Amino acid sequence: MRIATTLLAAGLALALSGCGLKQAGAYGAKAASLGFDKTAVGEITSASPLSFSDGSRYQLYAIELKDKQAVSLKLSGALSGALSVFREDGTLVTRGEASEEGPVEVTFRADGAGRYRVAVNGDGASAYGPYRLQAAEVVPYDGKPLVGSGQIVDLLASDRQEYTLQVEKAGLYQIDLASGAFDTVLELHGPNVDEEDDDGGSSTNSRMNLMLEPGTYTLAVKSIDDSSSGQFRLDVKNTALSADIVSSDGTTISPGITVQALLSREDGERRFMLNVPQAGPVRIDALSDQVDTTLQLNGPTIDLSDDDGGSGTNARLQANLPAGRYQLVVASLEERQAVVQVRVSNEGGESLSLRDAANADVAVPVAEAVDVDTP
Repeated sequence: MRIATTLLAAGLALALSGCGLKQAGAYGAKAASLGFDKTAVGEITSASPLSFSDGSRYQLYAIELKDKQAVSLKLSGALSGALSVFREDGTLVTRGEASEEGPVEVTFRADGAGRYRVAVNGDGASAYGPYRLQAAEVVPYDGKPLVGSGQIVDLLASDRQEYTLQVEKAGLYQIDLASGAFDTVLELHGPNVDEEDDDGGSSTNSRMNLMLEPGTYTLAVKSIDDSSSGQFRLDVKNTALSADIVSSDGTTISPGITVQALLSREDGERRFMLNVPQAGPVRIDALSDQVDTTLQLNGPTIDLSDDDGGSGTNARLQANLPAGRYQLVVASLEERQAVVQVRVSNEGGESLSLRDAANADVAVPVAEAVDVDTP
């Protein structure tokens, strides 16, 4: 019993102070009960137990778990703090620290039934404030493949975990891997596809946008450092494409036209010929909710480019253009495949889609039609 007590005291010292110095009385500190049925509300104050190593304060909780039970812990509130989980013998199971991304979250799987201790502590000597601690049971993934689209919520408990995606209909698919516990890495392997992404999504999350043919694909989930673990969410969505989407380079467009463009998988670009029959003001917008768009326009006397001139991360070019033909390059800053709406208008005028322009009674130049391919 003396050995277990010493180990736990040393382990708690590591979590509470960030070093290996022994924390006097850590094992004997009172631990409040933590359950799945309600939120634990507390506050780190000057009266909370003290870590003599760095001057931070802490509070202990105890939670009873079954063997292999998956648990997610979330620390929120005004406190800038950290979470640490220990087995009863003092072995550190997992730890999460405060960040600018939001609440502290850790997810782990119990290695044996029994009592586990959860330490909430400030991230420094001056870290005080109220907090809320929540414990939730993670329902394990049932092992069934994703068909077309769907979501998987699971726990990363090894260096790499694989999942099956069954694509029944060719199209553009967006695959997101998100976690608050680790920096994600997403892999996709299948018919003519071998892709990997690290931070293509928000923050340290992963995202892919790419055309997939019918077939069976393997999705692999891992962390950037090959050692982190925790809960993650894997989402697959099929993006609807218009019948007249432009997926080849060289299509001619003119002011008054709006087209949906599929950027190339190889370089995240799509090239157009812009025909300006009459000199005047022209506005070009590249709109997408999948990527950060860019525009480049080149001609005999013109060399223009833009990244975020439109709303959000959308690109926009506005210029008085002489009559003539120009090369227009629509691209994603991330250099990846995505759907982008390209809108060309005489400044202040309306733009029509290819289909609407073809059916219009007015003389509106129409983009040359091309067959859809799947690069």
